[in-house]
Amino acid sequence: MLIKDSNQKIRANRPEGHGMWGGAAEILQQHGIDPRDHAERIRSSFAARSTVVGRRMIPQSPAHDGVQELAIDHSDVIQREVLQQTALEAVDAEFMAEELAPSQLISIKQGVIYLDDQVEDRRQVDDSISTRGKATEVNENLSSVNVDLQPHSLEGSQPRRDAAIAPMLANFARVVDKTSRKAKLQHEIRVKTALMTVANYASANRRTLTSGFEWNGGASADPLADMQAALGAMFGPVTHAQMSEEAWYAVQLNEFLQGILSGYQGNQGVIRVIDYAMFFGIENVHVDKQRYTPIGASSLSRLYDSDKIALLSVSARPDARTFLRNYMFRQGAGGFVTLTWFTPDGSHGTDRVKVTYENDLVVVDNTYGATGPGCGPDRGL
Repeated sequence: MLIKDSNQKIRANRPEGHGMWGGAAEILQQHGIDPRDHAERIRSSFAARSTVVGRRMIPQSPAHDGVQELAIDHSDVIQREVLQQTALEAVDAEFMAEELAPSQLISIKQGVIYLDDQVEDRRQVDDSISTRGKATEVNENLSSVNVDLQPHSLEGSQPRRDAAIAPMLANFARVVDKTSRKAKLQHEIRVKTALMTVANYASANRRTLTSGFEWNGGASADPLADMQAALGAMFGPVTHAQMSEEAWYAVQLNEFLQGILSGYQGNQGVIRVIDYAMFFGIENVHVDKQRYTPIGASSLSRLYDSDKIALLSVSARPDARTFLRNYMFRQGAGGFVTLTWFTPDGSHGTDRVKVTYENDLVVVDNTYGATGPGCGPDRGL
């Protein structure tokens, strides 16, 4: 009987010629993805990331299907379209909501959205035919998700006394930009909550590490088995891994992964994000340091949980299956609408602005994600 020690196990699981773990490469092949081509995409993605400032924050489709409202009021011509575009383009480089839950503009506020039905697409049928026989007709069924868009608004203000030192429109654009960022932070928090809510994943797609199996020091930790179970349970190929800095520390502290990944060129003994991405075949691995102040709290908390990693299969194609999608009502500029008004308070009065959008964040398919593998208790990290 062959007994493998830890060094033998490390050697047996070294990255293959394309730079990927054999188990991850096999799962990719089962999805019809060539591991070598995929490895090159990951390398190119990480090489390009250092030159990219910010991320796509908005749905990239026309707001009015080529039709613009006719504006009669002077203030509408001068401010409304400009300010709505300002709300649309407000960017915070750390926000990940649009990348993890792609937005789709829709023209209904409540109803049903239809998607490809993978069960019907993969149904076995008898397609044999005789010389005079009729071909078997295949069903063209669709699956669906229900949407119920809810309005979200935040207000900002600009005292005219302060605005007197600069052009009014420039001041308004600044207020709209700040208000939009705050509104998008609320959406970011909702996306984070959806990703870190275990009940949003299918039961087979949850991996809970009990005491002793945590990656950051557990004597019985087996990160390869954990990741293989998570990747294998997903019905789509994993495209994104999202985790907090604390969860990433748990990954880095695993001695077994350190031993395997130390063979990568440029590795100095500490696991890098690109090493993790290459080894498990995940093109987009994001370690997020964001903090926020919860409702009713006075101190900052981590945005993503310290003991969870979210693995996702994400597709921006409107009719494709994906784990999470943000449905937004088609209005204004990219779904964002600004309303301005004046209140005669103070010495000069105040110009006010409200940024509004209507959306519904929907778990489209809970088998296109997995959660849990990677770490256990925080352990003071």
